[in-house]
Amino acid sequence: MPVQDDERERELVRMFNLAWDPAHQRAGVDAVLDIALHDRPIRFEIEVKSTTGSTVSTARDVGMEHIQKWRTKLFVIGFYSKEARRPELQRCLCLTPMDMEPWISSIEKKIRIDFKIASCASRRLTLDDLFEVCGEQDTYSLEDARRLHKQQWRAEEYGAALDIAVGDQQRISQEKMLEILGLRAKYIAERGATLNNPHITKAHLDQFIGTNREVPGPNWAEAIRHIAVSFAQDHPHHAAIIDL
Repeated sequence: MPVQDDERERELVRMFNLAWDPAHQRAGVDAVLDIALHDRPIRFEIEVKSTTGSTVSTARDVGMEHIQKWRTKLFVIGFYSKEARRPELQRCLCLTPMDMEPWISSIEKKIRIDFKIASCASRRLTLDDLFEVCGEQDTYSLEDARRLHKQQWRAEEYGAALDIAVGDQQRISQEKMLEILGLRAKYIAERGATLNNPHITKAHLDQFIGTNREVPGPNWAEAIRHIAVSFAQDHPHHAAIIDL
């Protein structure tokens, strides 16, 4: 993330009194909001965005995982002036998963067919395909699997793939190696199905200007908590609500 974008988003986190993850290491979570719904302590994950234009950039290589995560987050969006040295905050939106759903669905629609193709194609691989790619062997080694699937698995996952014993050695059966080949093919195909940085459109965002989703200062923290509580009351079992 560019330094200026990071600074603006940190500013938004401070204004809304959110818990910030400086390394963005919580599975891509920018910040969290903890509130109490009656006697029920709950948490929301927050997607924090800033822009100096009328649209909002999202992420590179957007796929179905992004779609699933976006559906479980509140969005805090700050609109800044275009001044080069010190852009000033002009307005903020705080949007719920329900507010974002029409736009999220539009992105999902664009990539869904390609992801289905990737899934179907990867399931139709045969042993002949495995032999063509990895060579014909009775069993395969851990190194064979790593050459095929590269960094897509952790060491423990590769270790768990050793499903057959040959003498005193653990090896990978043809059937398991074919499964790994399918996963690799699916990964490669899905990479081609992603969208590069789809923007949240002006048309989608403009409909919230002038509503209670446009959060005025200085009571930023109170406003987002009111929106979060209302959402939780209306949708108590929504996937965006995390029980603590």
